[in-house]
Amino acid sequence: MAQKINKSKSLISKYENNQKLPTLETLIDLSIFDVSLDFLAGKEKGKTIMVNNLTASQIDIINALMKEFHSSKPKYVTRGLTTRQLDIFNGLIIEFTKIE
Repeated sequence: MAQKINKSKSLISKYENNQKLPTLETLIDLSIFDVSLDFLAGKEKGKTIMVNNLTASQIDIINALMKEFHSSKPKYVTRGLTTRQLDIFNGLIIEFTKIE
């Protein structure tokens, strides 16, 4: 990693061990590893989904899917998916199998 961003191994070690804070330029250099600056700064704890080559419809359906499953706190345990979840999965299949 140090070579890829033109930094010394000892400097990278200091970043990793919270002994030194990277500059904004270094954070931008680190973004070549497909992570957001929020993640590098410790604000974003989850993983990033890259949507660069997706259509707006595909991004919308992925957002709906994530929102549905992150916000689902069922009051009781059921088997299977809700109607809303099935609709989202159906939309996902339709959007990602379209031939353009």
